[in-house]
Amino acid sequence: MTVLVVGVPEGEQLELLRSGIQRNPHFRVLSHAHDPAVALAHARILLPDITVLSLPAGLESLDADPDLLRVFHGVRALDPPSGVVLRTAAARVPRSLSGLAVEGAVHVVRAGDSDALMRVLRTIGLRRASCDPDEMP
Repeated sequence: MTVLVVGVPEGEQLELLRSGIQRNPHFRVLSHAHDPAVALAHARILLPDITVLSLPAGLESLDADPDLLRVFHGVRALDPPSGVVLRTAAARVPRSLSGLAVEGAVHVVRAGDSDALMRVLRTIGLRRASCDPDEMP
């Protein structure tokens, strides 16, 4: 499964996230972008299976950041749509973000919880490997 990482600046945090994802041989980070416009351009060209979208600290809703909202809707509108992992720095998942979760296709995890990140990557990967990630049973 290919992964696009969005919203993490170059440096140690990005390398930790990249290496954590790629510990599992089934996942490859094919690109990353800190800038939302660049991220959306990468997504349109590379068609990632999964997009990991890191949200800035204090963001309670994607509606509060039109650029990130555009990336979210843009990767979901791809054909096939990218699965999305919303990484939040909040101690608890904000209610407005949990409302975006779509079974098997969109998940919310806390930044720093690598076990939860790997669980949702596997969940999205298994769903994409077996069927349309947006098709509800």
